[in-house]
Amino acid sequence: MNKKIAYVTDIHFDEKLPIDLGVDARKNWKIILNDISLKGIQEIIFGGDIGEKTSNKWFFESLQNYNLAITLGNHDYYSKVIKHYNLRVIENQTELYYTQEHDYHKCIFLDSSSGSISQAQFDWFKGEVITKKNIVLFIHHPILPIDAEVDKRFALKERSRIKKELLNIENDVTIFCGHYHFDDDRIDGNIRQYVTPASSYQVEKIPNEIILNSDSFGYRIIELSEVGIETELVMFS
Repeated sequence: MNKKIAYVTDIHFDEKLPIDLGVDARKNWKIILNDISLKGIQEIIFGGDIGEKTSNKWFFESLQNYNLAITLGNHDYYSKVIKHYNLRVIENQTELYYTQEHDYHKCIFLDSSSGSISQAQFDWFKGEVITKKNIVLFIHHPILPIDAEVDKRFALKERSRIKKELLNIENDVTIFCGHYHFDDDRIDGNIRQYVTPASSYQVEKIPNEIILNSDSFGYRIIELSEVGIETELVMFS
C-alpha cells in the first residue's frame, strides 16, 4: 500500500531572526497545512526546529487532526516537546529516537538536537539498520556533506560514523533532513539524501558566505511504495 507523507521542517515560530526578516511563520504554517489538507494528506513528519519553547503548545494543537511523527532540531528541547508529544516516550529516555515499520520500508527517526548523536543512540541505531527492508532515515541535520557555508559551520558532529554504518549495509537508504534552509539532492553509494527547504526562510546554497532571504517557503511530499520512493517540493512565494 502506498503511503503519502508531508515532510515539513524549520518553521522557527516566534523567533527574532525570522521576524526581523519579515517572516510571519504562523501565517506560513497555516498556508502549508491548508495545502496539505487540500491534497488529502493525513500524515505529517516534522523535521525539527519548532521555534521558541512557548510556541510548542500551539504547534502541537495545530496538528491534532494529523498522524504526526517528529524529529528534534537544534532549536528544540526534548523536555519541553515531550510534554505535548508523548507517543514515543520510553522510560528514562532523554532523546527522541524510534522506528516505524511500513510494508517495504523501515523508517528510522534520530534525535540530533544536541548537534551530535549520543553513544547510546548510535548503538541503538547500529542495531536498527539490520533489516531486510530499505531504510528511510529522518534526521534534522544532513549526513552527506554539502559545499555550502552553513555546512562548514553547522554540520552534525561526527556524522561520518552514521554515513559509514549506512554505506556498510546492502539496503538502499534515503535520508530526509532539513537544518540548512535550502533544497539539495545528492547520492553517495547506496545513500540518497534530500535536504528540504524551510517553511520559514531560506539560506543561499553557496560557499564562504551565509545569505538569508524570505522570498519563499515550502515543504516536501514523500510517497513510499513497493517500487521505491517518489518526492516533490511544494514551494510558495
